[in-house]
Amino acid sequence: MTDATVAEPAAKPPPNWRRRCLWALPIVLPLALFVQARKTVSAWAGASDLVAQTSPFDRPAPFAGAEWRIVSLQRIAERPNGSTVALLRLEAKVLDAESVAQPPCRIALLAPDGRRWQPAFLAPSEARRVLSREKDEGKTCGPAFLGKPVTGSTVAITESFILPTSAFATADVTISLPASRPRYLRFARTH
Repeated sequence: MTDATVAEPAAKPPPNWRRRCLWALPIVLPLALFVQARKTVSAWAGASDLVAQTSPFDRPAPFAGAEWRIVSLQRIAERPNGSTVALLRLEAKVLDAESVAQPPCRIALLAPDGRRWQPAFLAPSEARRVLSREKDEGKTCGPAFLGKPVTGSTVAITESFILPTSAFATADVTISLPASRPRYLRFARTH
């Protein structure tokens, strides 16, 4: 036999990496998106009020290390633009000082249709009117718990809101604390 007659084994074609990468893309891309979104979704859920613990408006309710009670929700002033200035007074009897003393505390008014009003800064003339009516005005929610109240103490909280006059009679009070999120307390009025 001569060298010319010896058949060389057929050479394997080089692997086609481009094709393999394209086939792997439908698997790798959703996996990468899931890994990146998992942290974002958990952070969003931890900062959102998603699950309501409903309580009657006129009864105390335990929530996030305190027993909450609405003292009053009253109109303080009417504005010419059709809005109402409302003053909300709450009391929180501290049951677990560590859970309650985690800022930020959020208090809001919530309409049955989903509209939400956050506490509002009052103009000096309206603020003087509020202070003249209230002897013990209390603090807003954040500063009320910054002093780390002891277990068994009662904290007075006062918040002011500006909302449409028509929504005042049906607005519920919501309370949210970091230790309990995504759960929040909703003092519901009978609609």
